Amino acid sequence: MSDKNFWEKMQINDMLVIDTIRRHSFDTIYFKDKDSKFIWNNYVHAKQLGVEKPDDLIGKTDMDFFPAEFAAKAREAELEIMRTGTPLLNILEELVVDEDTVKYYYASKYPLYDKNDQIVGTWGISRDITEQKKLEKELERSYHKMERLARVDDLSGLYNRRYFYETLEKYASLYERRTDGSTFALLVCDVDDMTHVNDIYGQQNGDLVLKSLAELFLENVRKEDTCFRTGGDEFALVLLDTDKISAVGLAKKLVELIANEPIILDGKREKVTVSAGLVLFENSDPDLSDLLSRAERKLNKSKREGKNKVSF
Repeated sequence: MSDKNFWEKMQINDMLVIDTIRRHSFDTIYFKDKDSKFIWNNYVHAKQLGVEKPDDLIGKTDMDFFPAEFAAKAREAELEIMRTGTPLLNILEELVVDEDTVKYYYASKYPLYDKNDQIVGTWGISRDITEQKKLEKELERSYHKMERLARVDDLSGLYNRRYFYETLEKYASLYERRTDGSTFALLVCDVDDMTHVNDIYGQQNGDLVLKSLAELFLENVRKEDTCFRTGGDEFALVLLDTDKISAVGLAKKLVELIANEPIILDGKREKVTVSAGLVLFENSDPDLSDLLSRAERKLNKSKREGKNKVSF
């Protein structure tokens, strides 16, 4: 084969390769000059920008198709690539189309060289990963939902016993390292005569009592406090950054509110009360079992002394 035929064949092959990439690539491919004007695009890119043929994009810029902020960011990146010769690889681009539509692209951008190895523009490849991102976000939402369900008691809507122990461990570790003297309080509550309520009014009304108490707790604690249902008719509250006077005041308030707000059971106003025990976390507590044991002893003291009170 002569040199002439060889180079002619190579030129034909180059054109075939370029045309194949232009027509059949699933990724967007584009080339730009130093002013970030398009000089070559493939069909996928043309379709993405809403034009019929790639040649219709020649001389246009991102400003002609994208929101100003997105286009300006792209131009800034291209200027940096041309200045340094360093490509940007595998970057995530977020395009806000409107209030309801966000598009995501996985992109790489490179410097464009001429025959003399001088940078004369940029070129890039991007892939639309919007559906993938939607799936990732949906999976993330599902994960957080499942994570929350694993922590929440179905009946009361409060956090459950498992998360109660996790929370205590977290705060015990946090506060034992503090040197400012701050601490947290643990309030444990038990509904008085719950068996009587269930026997007289039935389990369904007993559940209503538990739900009502849960709502009352949530409505009357601070945002930084956490409420739990730890057993059948047992509740616990973790009160952060508090002293004994403030914690006792809140505990007494809750006990009084419960006693003074009868619950309607089968059309009857039924007075419900709780007994409670309050303790403050101390660095001297050898472990959480000691903290819980102290709280239970205070609760039992309230039971022995006539119920409907808090011991501390």
